[in-house]
Amino acid sequence: MSASTSETTPKLISETRGRVALLTLNRPEIRNAVDADTMNQLREALLTAEAHPEIRVVLLTGTGGAFCSGADIKSALQARLTPEKAMQILLESYGPALRTIRNLKLPVIAAVDGMAAGIGLDLALACDLRLASPQAGFAELFIRVGLIPDGGGTWMLPRLIGEARAKEMIFTGETVDAPTALHWGLVNRVLGSGVSSGEESSGSEEVSRQSEFLTQALAFAAKLSQQNPDALRFGKRAIHEGAGGTYEDALTREAGYQRRIFDGPWGFEGFQAFLEKRKPGWMD
Repeated sequence: MSASTSETTPKLISETRGRVALLTLNRPEIRNAVDADTMNQLREALLTAEAHPEIRVVLLTGTGGAFCSGADIKSALQARLTPEKAMQILLESYGPALRTIRNLKLPVIAAVDGMAAGIGLDLALACDLRLASPQAGFAELFIRVGLIPDGGGTWMLPRLIGEARAKEMIFTGETVDAPTALHWGLVNRVLGSGVSSGEESSGSEEVSRQSEFLTQALAFAAKLSQQNPDALRFGKRAIHEGAGGTYEDALTREAGYQRRIFDGPWGFEGFQAFLEKRKPGWMD
């Protein structure tokens, strides 16, 4: 997989690490704020990963100690953004990229180091799993510019952390730190080492810390990539489709998808491998 590039510096770096597609937002000078071009590149990279026969998991992160600080508002205002143009960008670039994450056949993991704010938080929320460093922070900053979340935050947050906490984040725009995010269920795990409040780290220590977090996030993604790809695909689909259904619906849906797994290339390979005390073939 090749990197998607702009005319100058790549806004998004796309790499293959074993069976993991590593996608890195690469605008560190503005803490990886995104624009329409970045979101279009992200969507293309996700679809490329999905079509790649060896890729089973996508890991999305940001460079330079930030995940994504939100939309690139400064550039938008300099380009004389109008309400009509803003809605066009939202509907034709931001929305499609977020839907692609949500609907991708592969699991998508957000590795959040530093801030995930505004549309950056909604980007992380669209992912299936969220890993955070101790330095991670999460904020729905839209209220600070007089707006509401427009990247699915009003749908995802209540389902993850409850209505009251979601309203608090959306109404105040306050930052939630990594320990609180873990306690609330906003993130799945906190990985890597951190510098305690009030302490400072040197440049080399900060680079080392960022590298440690990414290494651990990649290890988590690599472990996930060893699962039966059909089970990952249909498990994700069953959870999404069952969000608003009944228990009986879930049983019927699970039976249908289980049959599709049985009829797939790996069928009863998991059972056979267990009995023969060997690794299943999908791990080769």
